Amino acid sequence: MKGKKRPEPIEKAAIPAVLGIEPPPGTRQLLKKLGPKKFAAWARKEKRLLMTDTTFRDAHQSLMATRVRTFDLLATADAVAQRLPNLFSLEMWGGATFDTSIAFFA
Repeated sequence: MKGKKRPEPIEKAAIPAVLGIEPPPGTRQLLKKLGPKKFAAWARKEKRLLMTDTTFRDAHQSLMATRVRTFDLLATADAVAQRLPNLFSLEMWGGATFDTSIAFFA
């Protein structure tokens, strides 16, 4: 980067308000309790739509890969868990991450 201007610092992300309650147990806890085979059987028996939210993954992988860090995603995780407790799962990280390229700007 010799001769190039150093990038401007990234603004701090706004952290959503946490409701002050523990998120209810979700499918991760159920998977840990039942184990993979029983969990898969549970999922097959479910009549409700089991939805995975990929918003964070999609945005992180394509739109914000150079703007969002793991630190920023973790700051929102509790608020998301509290507000969307009925999701089957969340995908939060994409393949291209700022974390892996930060060394190039040091």
